[in-house]
Amino acid sequence: MKNKQATFSRVLSAIFIAVIMLSLLSACQTPEENNENANNNQGTISADAEINENAGEIAEEDPYAKYDDDLGEYDFNGEDFKIQTWLNENINNHIDTEEETGELFNDALYTRNRIIEERFNVVIKQLLVPDFANARTRRTILAGDSDAFDMIIERGPDGLKNWQDDLVFSLEDIPHVDLSKPYWNQSANKTLTLGGNQYVAISDFCFSTYELSRAVLFNKGMVQDFGFENLYDLVSSGKWTFDKMEDMMKQVIFDLNGDGVMDRNDRYGYVAHPKQVLPNFWIAADVFSVGKDGNDIPYLSMGSEKFFNVFERIFEIMWDSGTYYMGGEGAVIPQWAIDMFSNEQSLFLDTTFFVIEQMRGKETDFGILPYPKFNEQQEHYVSRIEYYMAVQIPIINSHVERAGVMLEALSSYSAKTIIPAYYEIALKTKYARDDDSAQMLDLIMETLVVDIGDTTLCDQIRDGFLAAMFQNNNRNLASRLESTERIIEIFIERIPG
Repeated sequence: MKNKQATFSRVLSAIFIAVIMLSLLSACQTPEENNENANNNQGTISADAEINENAGEIAEEDPYAKYDDDLGEYDFNGEDFKIQTWLNENINNHIDTEEETGELFNDALYTRNRIIEERFNVVIKQLLVPDFANARTRRTILAGDSDAFDMIIERGPDGLKNWQDDLVFSLEDIPHVDLSKPYWNQSANKTLTLGGNQYVAISDFCFSTYELSRAVLFNKGMVQDFGFENLYDLVSSGKWTFDKMEDMMKQVIFDLNGDGVMDRNDRYGYVAHPKQVLPNFWIAADVFSVGKDGNDIPYLSMGSEKFFNVFERIFEIMWDSGTYYMGGEGAVIPQWAIDMFSNEQSLFLDTTFFVIEQMRGKETDFGILPYPKFNEQQEHYVSRIEYYMAVQIPIINSHVERAGVMLEALSSYSAKTIIPAYYEIALKTKYARDDDSAQMLDLIMETLVVDIGDTTLCDQIRDGFLAAMFQNNNRNLASRLESTERIIEIFIERIPG
């Protein structure tokens, strides 16, 4: 089995080295050269042969070796392994594809699954259900239908409820799952424990969670026109702060049509969905709406002096300075916001990794940044996961060891195939417009966190009242603390012992 796994590693290395080299060559060639090379089959065969011949040398320098799992040899007798997932317009939530198409992400998905199938003699089956189908999923588990699915992918709050109601296994009870491995997101998973229990964790298999990581796009042309400092240098030097961002935003505000009324036809500093503004900035300031004490028990941290200061500062920047356009709602990143940014009506755009993909067809030259620190004294940048997906093993699964092997293997091979194809190759070189933006994406990925009040309890806290407070310029946070304390108390009562 070790030799077989080494062969897979060599194949993966050869694939991605070939992809990178072909991408670079293609970028430098004229259309005539591309056509000529497309017809040069003999040259391609020779190149493939050389890659295979040198596979041993490639393996010695395998950049993905650190993502190897420690799984032994298993044979699952050609049985189906059914994974239920759901569809949503804001993420790529498929976990399989029927065939290779030449598109990097699609083909990486195909490659990952076929490698795992061959290695363990198993067949991966994707079961697609509509969004918000957790009630049906719970009924299936409660009915004891062990043939329905082996693994489920749920929205974060639904995943928590499943765990609270003992419908799924805790990760600690699943054999072979090793959360210390680099294909499990260490920074995010520290924020996804309750009472010392890792009730859910994010790995590179949880790819759709990464797509909801938040970042800031900036208009390069406007930065140059206004003579602003190099924003990447500001980030690198630790000087990318609330104050710096506000100063730049205030300078670009302008009544473009001269009608004396600031509306959607004019230029602003920042555009975003109204409900996203507060959490984007409070998390970047390294404060949480719901913290955890020394025993890993949640508590309401919105009553702290720092949270109050950050909360008030966000209102000052967005409302008092007039830098933010209060548009309608819409999708996670509303189309009106994308359009305004693309029309050079905003210096900054709130974005997710998923939306960065959609920006590839836009003419606007943009760069990518993490959200700013509260001030220069803040030690680290902190990046927000707006929503997370829970990958869980239901208690009706009678082959828990197989499930653990599959979850670990899917996480390991996602780090070797999905992330390189989408993030290292596609996102960095195909969508991101420069090397500096690629480094910013690295920084964001390394500093991801989850705030319970922003995600798990979003219906009650973030969307429940904070979004309305921001839209109405209501800064009286103290008036909501008592009722919110009760929300946390109920939440704590339901944490399994």
